[in-house]
Amino acid sequence: MHYFFLEDQVLMEGLEVRLKDQDLNHAFRALRLREGELVGLADGRGEAYSGTVTVSSPGAVGVLLKEKLPGSESPLQITLVQGLVKGEKFDQIIRHAVELGVWGIQPLLAERSIPAINRQKEEKKIQRWQKIVRSAAAQCRRAYLPEVAAPVTLRDYLSLKQPKVLIVPWEGEKEITLHSLLAEPAPAERQVALLIGPEGGFSPDEITSLDRHLVTKVTLGPRILRSETAAIAALSMVQAAWGDLR
Repeated sequence: MHYFFLEDQVLMEGLEVRLKDQDLNHAFRALRLREGELVGLADGRGEAYSGTVTVSSPGAVGVLLKEKLPGSESPLQITLVQGLVKGEKFDQIIRHAVELGVWGIQPLLAERSIPAINRQKEEKKIQRWQKIVRSAAAQCRRAYLPEVAAPVTLRDYLSLKQPKVLIVPWEGEKEITLHSLLAEPAPAERQVALLIGPEGGFSPDEITSLDRHLVTKVTLGPRILRSETAAIAALSMVQAAWGDLR
């Protein structure tokens, strides 16, 4: 069943809707949707319905909503606070993080982040990241669209209101493992922030700043992982222990 998003629209049984213009070419020409075909539609806020195609043309694809689809969201709200990395690695991190059920992604301008963000191009970059979110969420049949926030420095992030549980995988930690931390009960608030450093990791000054905010530093094991590997490994472990990957 092909899957689409209709953000900012209230969905309900019996309602006939039209796919967004940005989905038309893909739906009509690439997927070749035809009348009577079953599809899924979500509002990006947690509600999703199955429906049948009623109109399929180059100018419009209509869908009659039928049944509400079961939820696929994790009971644990994870925010991935990810140090910016170069090339397409950040795109890959976003895609995999959405598939693993994160609720939000906060790009982090760490001291060792490469490249630095050009503020004039920041809006376009965020729009591209949000398109990746939308594509990944449709692929894995999520009804909720995580938001990619504007990049901030670690100092600015720590000044914001955050979950009480802040987990930082760090190569300098030798005693507390993520596995042992996750053996404890999940936080009552069901909210967690996972802070992943950029290539080269967090600087000593940043680690000192994190310590002042009572974060929990953990080790992911005896091997030094790439930033993108650490993010996905840690997300998988947290979801398996406290979320819905059991």
